[in-house]
Amino acid sequence: MILITGVSSDVGQEVAQQLQERGHRIRVVSRNPGEWPTDVEVVAGDLTDPAVMHKALLGVKKAFLIAVPGDESFPAVARTLGVEHLVFLSSSAVELGADNPITRMHSRMEEMIRQSGIPSTILRPGPFMSNALHWADTIRSERRVRAPYGDAGLVPIDPRDIAAVAVQSLVSSGHEGRIYTLTGPELLTPADQVRMIAEVLQQSIDFDNIPESVAMEEMRRYMPEEKVDAVLRVRRAATVQQTIRNTVMEVTGRAARTFRQFVEDHIDAFR
Repeated sequence: MILITGVSSDVGQEVAQQLQERGHRIRVVSRNPGEWPTDVEVVAGDLTDPAVMHKALLGVKKAFLIAVPGDESFPAVARTLGVEHLVFLSSSAVELGADNPITRMHSRMEEMIRQSGIPSTILRPGPFMSNALHWADTIRSERRVRAPYGDAGLVPIDPRDIAAVAVQSLVSSGHEGRIYTLTGPELLTPADQVRMIAEVLQQSIDFDNIPESVAMEEMRRYMPEEKVDAVLRVRRAATVQQTIRNTVMEVTGRAARTFRQFVEDHIDAFR
């Protein structure tokens, strides 16, 4: 039995779907797990509740963890209940030394995993390509994107590729004790990404490189202030030179998807 947490997220949902497609028995846990096929075990609840955590982990041999505040005991409980391998979705911001609540949460969980002694694989992806979906509203309504750090080179990764690495780490041997830093295959600025969306749409889209203070005000409309501050700090830290990694190919045997592929697969969101 494989447990997947955070199935309401892009990566968690994709991990569960890929495992199910490959014929593995899975159990999913989330505060809002949604609808799943009858052969998928579902635990609805908060992992910060010890009873929910125990129920979710009982009988599980491998687990995929997306951290939430307050679930730091997960690795130790998993080890006690006989989980043999834990795959944790961390962040490359840990390596950049970004100081914000999100990065501190990931760093703390990595440390708790080390202290528990449970065999583990740590995934540290860079920026998600799906972050571009936050631009969809203004692309549809104004054919315009407003974003900070427009000339900062990033190496975004498709969440489906993160999930593929997680799945391969869960179902094959040799990944215990490894830390995988994950990126897409190309260096792109936000302005580059917008140009690519425009090309796929075959329509012009204006890009406004706005100050961080303006971006903060706009982002507060759709996310909590603490998360806004954390996201902008991560983006600020990511403005240093990025390195393209070939980890997706090395682990899965398949090249990481390009940003154009991501846009083509999600083009309806921008129309």
